[in-house]
Amino acid sequence: MSSHYRYGSFSQMGHPLTKETKKSCEVKTVALPILCTLLGIVITAFITWHIARAHYSTHDGNVFSKPSPSQQPEDSIPASDLRLPTSVSPISYDLVIKTYLPGYNYTADSKNLTFEGQVTIKLNITKSIKKITLNSKDLNYTGELLKKSSLIVFFGAPLRTDMSGLYQTTYTNSNGTVKMAAVTQMEPVYARRMVPCFDEPAYKATWTVTVIHPKGTTAVANGIEDKTEDIQAEFISSSFKTTPRMSSYLLAIFISEFEYNEASTKSGVRFRVWSRPEEKNSTRYAVEAGVKCLEYYEEYYKIPFPLPKQDMVALPDFSAGAMENWGLITYRESALLYDPRIYPGPQKRRVAVVIAHELAHQWFGNLVTLKWWNDLWLNEGFATLVEYLGTDEISDGNFRMREWFTMDALWTAFAADSVASTHPMTFQIDKAMEVLDSFDSVTYDKGGSVLAMVRKTIGEENFNTGINHYLTRHQFDNAEAADLLRALGEKLPDDVLGPEGTKLNITDFMDPWTKQLGYPLLKAKKINNTHISVTQERFKLLQTGKEEEKYSHPKWGFKWDVPVWYQVAGSPAIEMKWMKKNEELIIKSDKPIILNAESNGFYRTGYTDEMWKEIIFMMKENHEQFLPQTRVRLIDDSFAQARAGVLNYSVPFQLITYLKNEKDYLPWTGTIAKIRELIDMYGTDPEKDVVNKFMIALASKTPAKREVEFVSKNYLDDKQFYDVNAAQSIILNDCLMGDSVCATNMIKMFNEEVIGKCDSNRILSECSQIPAPFRGEAYCQAVKHGDSDVFEKVFHWYKTERNQVEKINLMNAITCSRDIITLKKLMLDAMKPVGSSFRLQDCAALFAKICTNDATSDSMLNFLIERWNEMMIRLADDHSGFHRVLSSIVNTLKTRGGLEQLKQFTTKTEKAVELGVDKMQETAEVTIAWRETNLKFVTKFVDDLLKTI
Repeated sequence: MSSHYRYGSFSQMGHPLTKETKKSCEVKTVALPILCTLLGIVITAFITWHIARAHYSTHDGNVFSKPSPSQQPEDSIPASDLRLPTSVSPISYDLVIKTYLPGYNYTADSKNLTFEGQVTIKLNITKSIKKITLNSKDLNYTGELLKKSSLIVFFGAPLRTDMSGLYQTTYTNSNGTVKMAAVTQMEPVYARRMVPCFDEPAYKATWTVTVIHPKGTTAVANGIEDKTEDIQAEFISSSFKTTPRMSSYLLAIFISEFEYNEASTKSGVRFRVWSRPEEKNSTRYAVEAGVKCLEYYEEYYKIPFPLPKQDMVALPDFSAGAMENWGLITYRESALLYDPRIYPGPQKRRVAVVIAHELAHQWFGNLVTLKWWNDLWLNEGFATLVEYLGTDEISDGNFRMREWFTMDALWTAFAADSVASTHPMTFQIDKAMEVLDSFDSVTYDKGGSVLAMVRKTIGEENFNTGINHYLTRHQFDNAEAADLLRALGEKLPDDVLGPEGTKLNITDFMDPWTKQLGYPLLKAKKINNTHISVTQERFKLLQTGKEEEKYSHPKWGFKWDVPVWYQVAGSPAIEMKWMKKNEELIIKSDKPIILNAESNGFYRTGYTDEMWKEIIFMMKENHEQFLPQTRVRLIDDSFAQARAGVLNYSVPFQLITYLKNEKDYLPWTGTIAKIRELIDMYGTDPEKDVVNKFMIALASKTPAKREVEFVSKNYLDDKQFYDVNAAQSIILNDCLMGDSVCATNMIKMFNEEVIGKCDSNRILSECSQIPAPFRGEAYCQAVKHGDSDVFEKVFHWYKTERNQVEKINLMNAITCSRDIITLKKLMLDAMKPVGSSFRLQDCAALFAKICTNDATSDSMLNFLIERWNEMMIRLADDHSGFHRVLSSIVNTLKTRGGLEQLKQFTTKTEKAVELGVDKMQETAEVTIAWRETNLKFVTKFVDDLLKTI
């Protein structure tokens, strides 16, 4: 709920406006001149997505009227009812926003934490109309008028606290003073929370923005600065150059005392990275990385960056990782800042990846934008694909991102698309909440993975030529998935052949991948000594899982035309053949083969028991005859099929014994991930100790470097990135698996480098001398094995810490406590609407960590049911974060009784259904089925295998 405020004239904002109401107006457009009268037009504030569509009426003096009290649950609102009519569209917006941030000694204290606005919208009206419909949410209106072909609206609202629209973000500076900034987050449907507008991506228009802000602050927006002038005694007016045509969700404004580091690209683009003054030195890596990446993308896209400047801002409070606002990209601090004392290698890579992702959007998403959210993968899938290229450029190839794609995007996409409750990449949005829920791993990671498969299929040069054609044709406009496929097809040479042996039809190839959910499992078997047959079926973790009705009967019958890459034993070459969707593929070979070698295809592969034995033998004899991407694909596919019940667990466990000879980062990281996934299904059952011991024993045999000293001395050397991170992964996994030597080393590090050097008056990031790769684990082990005094010290340091990455280390550490009451207190603290120790953006991560703690995991369902109403008060303000909270809790379920209890709760709790709790239950079903079928077998098999290590 929010308070209502009244707002007066905006003449004080430096833009005096006439309040004369014209009795008639002449609206002229290219399509159709229209004569109209003001009294004949109802301007409708179209409230959508977060409150129900309601009836409106005209009121004297305020043609924006309030919704009626009766409202449908938002999840039940048909998306078609929420779409704007197409008869009116914006040409341009002239927006003036005045913000009242506390702490700057202006006289209007009663307006603290609010903003006032005025927008003039130039309209294109294509037919005779009786009303103009806009999007608006939680705004108060003080006047509207229609002047010629422009609509002028006066409005205002409180600054929000839920990280959407125009919201407040707070921090404590080095003097201990609490400071506040204001910033926007508009994607997907939040621009309407700051300004009445046509808040759909298809309605592109130019934006001319003026921000009136307190003296002592600086304003930044999408456009480059035009002029700045003092107005009154206490405010500054900052105006910005008009933007190119862009969608409302890319609108951005930022007001703060932040400072920046600056550089320029070779083409003259001014590049600034903003942060709290205390973190200014931590923006230097982002400046260097951003300039390097932007220059690379200008060459890659073959289209100059279309703006004169690019700003990036590190924010203390931000719901997502980052947002690609055109010319003003916003980030969580942990995703943009880099301090080598505190950030380990993977965190540095993440900063580079997020920068590369958001800069990729400046062309793919911003220059050319999706028409509607059903094609969100156009934006996010492509940016996911390209971020790996950009990050390779940033790291001079040292992060080996083409390989990492296999363990990152592809791995994540397979997991997300393995359940029946998934959705196609392009899908019909039937309900309001589905817009928000479309920002998921299918959209991002499957989108990127399928595009990577297309790129490999048609050749990288052909792919890039088609992308340039698409961007050039649709620049400053909108497009659909079909437009991308058409552009790729038009530039495709005739000698690129498809499954029929004729020129590949990109649309026919892609439609089954983008418009039906899931992906295939290719199963190989020997026909005779010289030929191998390959067939396909859809891969599902839970065979009884039911798809949503609208996705359950696709026209392709869950079949795909598949580009099958394979490698014959003894040959380094990777060959490719087409598999038609309704035919088996025959491969001629008298030697064993590996399907999907190099992991370019979006499909899993399986073999007969005899063929698996051959593969395991080859891996043990000479694993380096296969690329790391091939090795990790075998590991992932074998464990996934075992989890789905279509392969005996003896196969993946026998396979990974080859790791005794493995030193590469990718296979080790992949194996650790699959074993942790398996151990999680054990829950609190003590039998999992056998698996822990097996992994510790296996790691002890590896030729990979695994010394703490090696990691500590070399983690800043990007040229050793893979060797260092292989060692770090193995060491930290030993700790997680309960290795006492590892725990002792970490506790010793904590006592010597923290307790011995820091007192309660110090900020921990400034005094702790633990090397960055081990800070988080050392803090965790100290809390886990320490007493209440240690916990209180670490919690105190958490609350006083200002560096977000160190703060995350400390937050994770306090969740390592083995005291259930303490852990519940942390969750209750996170749920406080006022005075919580935890930022809203961090609550999902807090709950996720607590849910993996054996002390609480068995009680999380009861906590959810008993505390549901309390959780809703604060946590539900962050929709995506609360979704992750609920998913973490559901994933703790290990029994049919618990699952039935959750189903009963969900059935009688409407909001739980709206938030998709029913769809989360499939993962719990998989875990329960695994426990019933595999737990005893795996425990005994691994116990026996351990004796041979």
